[in-house]
Amino acid sequence: MQIYQVKEAKVALMEEFIHKNEKLFGKNLTKESYVVEINGSIEGCFNLDMVDKSTYWLKQLYLTKEHVQKLFVVFESVLVISRENNVKCVYVHNQSPVVDILLESLQFKRENDVTFKNINSEKTGNWWAYQVS
Repeated sequence: MQIYQVKEAKVALMEEFIHKNEKLFGKNLTKESYVVEINGSIEGCFNLDMVDKSTYWLKQLYLTKEHVQKLFVVFESVLVISRENNVKCVYVHNQSPVVDILLESLQFKRENDVTFKNINSEKTGNWWAYQVS
């Protein structure tokens, strides 16, 4: 499994992934988004939006059904990327109880009041924060 930015991806792989998942993404993937390549095929993606110089918001994380068991590794990779970029905190908004358990096992802490510029606080689901060390 490899995780790298869209701008580093082979065009043919990106086109195939977007074609298969067109309804999910539309124009939300940018050159700064990340892709998850497994066995020579892009099987997932995510956006790490910079809220400020020290904070990321992980949003629009997606893995194909066939590879959802690798979600834990993808979350760990997000934390490694954050550490490499000197980010102090990563926020995640989630609406799945199963992913809540996963986030808690990765030492994310549930947040009750999350307010940022340019982020609408979602009414459903949970916000989680990870303090990057």
